[in-house]
Amino acid sequence: MSYVLEASYKHGAGVSLLRTDDDIEAFLAELLNAGPDYQSATVYAVDESVDEDPTHELVVGVDQATGLGAVRYAGDDGEWFSKGEQVNPNGVRYLYFGTAHEFPADSEVPVGQVQQVLRELLANGGTRPEGARWQAPTELG
Repeated sequence: MSYVLEASYKHGAGVSLLRTDDDIEAFLAELLNAGPDYQSATVYAVDESVDEDPTHELVVGVDQATGLGAVRYAGDDGEWFSKGEQVNPNGVRYLYFGTAHEFPADSEVPVGQVQQVLRELLANGGTRPEGARWQAPTELG
């Protein structure tokens, strides 16, 4: 099996295909610089040799100003959010095509950890990455 990450975040940008660590790093740099309406992306690990829909979805959000991001994974084992060290009293929201994706107030992690999660998603073919601390969803808002 040969997996690739399909990532989408911006009108007119199409789907980015991420095959290597360098691709992932370049994509995150692009996302960090995309502007306030495009801070979040959906990412799927797909097997290029099989024509079937993925059974998972990864949503990443990043903020250039803080150097932080957040991750939401949904798959066969449920929905999970990254768990950071601090609580953001203002809540955590990243815009996806101009619409907010909300995350738990304690979900922010360094962007380097977001990058690691993407690397693991590619390496393990879409199962939930183990290199992050995860938490079940809480009421957002």
